[in-house]
Amino acid sequence: MNDGIAVYDAVTGRLRVNGLHPFIGAFFDEFTGKTSGLPLEVFAMAEVLLESNLHEAGLKQEQIDAMMASRDQLLRYVAQESGRRTALTVANALRNARNDEDRLEIEVVEAFRSLGFDATRVGGKGKPDGVANAHLSAGPDGKPRRYATTLEAKSKKKDGAKLKTKTFGVSAIARQRDDYQCEHAIVVAPAFDHTAGKESALSQEINSDRNQTAAGGKPRTITAIHVDDLARLVQLRPVKRLGLAKLRELFQACSLPENCKAWIDKIEKERVVQPPYAQIIKAIHQQQQEYGLAAVDYGALRVALGKDTPPYKIATNDELMELCKAMAAMASYEITATDRTVELNQSPENVISAIESATKAHLGENI
Repeated sequence: MNDGIAVYDAVTGRLRVNGLHPFIGAFFDEFTGKTSGLPLEVFAMAEVLLESNLHEAGLKQEQIDAMMASRDQLLRYVAQESGRRTALTVANALRNARNDEDRLEIEVVEAFRSLGFDATRVGGKGKPDGVANAHLSAGPDGKPRRYATTLEAKSKKKDGAKLKTKTFGVSAIARQRDDYQCEHAIVVAPAFDHTAGKESALSQEINSDRNQTAAGGKPRTITAIHVDDLARLVQLRPVKRLGLAKLRELFQACSLPENCKAWIDKIEKERVVQPPYAQIIKAIHQQQQEYGLAAVDYGALRVALGKDTPPYKIATNDELMELCKAMAAMASYEITATDRTVELNQSPENVISAIESATKAHLGENI
C-alpha cells in the first residue's frame, strides 16, 4: 500500500505494478480502457525509467528518494482530490447510497478519504471493498503510530432490512484484514441483525476475534457501524478537528453499532475551541504573496503564525496539517492542503466566507 506505483525487478526482468496505489485505483478505468491513450503498463514503466534516469544524471540516492517521494505524494494527492467534495457533500452521498451496492462501496472509500485516510478501492472475490491507511508520524517515544483498516460496504435494497450475521461473515472479514496486513476492519451497513445490549451471534463472533488476536500478541479489531453514523462522523470531522490518531479510538473501543453511535454522540457533544481560521488563512495568503509561492510549507507557516500579532502557537507541523486539511474539507476548492503544503485558490475573504458557511451548515456554529 505504501509503495510507489511501480517497481522493476532487474533480476527477473518483471515490472510490478502496485494495484493498491490510490492513483491506480482512482483512474483504473482510464488506464485499462481500450481507447485509453495512456496504458497502465506504459505509465508504470515511465516511473521506473524516471528513477533510472535520475541515477544516470548523477544525483545522490537521498536526492532521488526525496524526488520520487515528492512525486508519489503528488500522484496520491491528485487521486484523492479528483472530483473533490466537501465533507458535508460526502456525508450526504454516503447516506443516499445505502440501498445501492456499487455506489455504497464507492462512497465508503470516499468517506474514509474525507476523514483523512489514504483510501483505495479494491473489490473482487475474497477481497475487501477498500483499504484505508492512516499515515501518522512516529510518536514521541519513536514508536510507529500508522495503522490501516479494511473497508467493507454491505447495502440492503429494502429500507429497514438487516444484514444477517452469516452475510456479514466475521471470519471472512478477519481473513481479508489479515491478508492485507491491517490492524482493523470496518463493516458499514444500513442495519445489522443485532439488538443493542443483547449478546447476539454478531457480538459473540466479533468479540471472539478480538480476544483471539489479543491472546496471540497481535490485537486486531472488527467494527460494525451504521451508514448514518459514519456519515455523521464524516460531517463532524473538520469542525471537531478529528485527527487520524483520535479516529483510531473508534476502531479500538467500538465493536458494535451502538458502541460507534455512543462514541460519535460524545464527539458531537464536545465543545471544541475553534482555531483562528481567519488569522491562519491570512497568514497563508501573506506567505504566498511575500515569497511568490504556489503552496506554503507547514513549517514556514507555523513559524509565521508564531511571530504573528497576536501569536498563534501550534505544537507540531502534523497538528497544523490536520487543521489545514479540516479547512480544506469545509471549503472545498477554495483551499488545498496536502501532507506537506497548503495553498489558497481564492482570496482570503472568499475562503473565510466558505469556512463560515460550512461551519454553520455542519453544526450551526460560528467560527
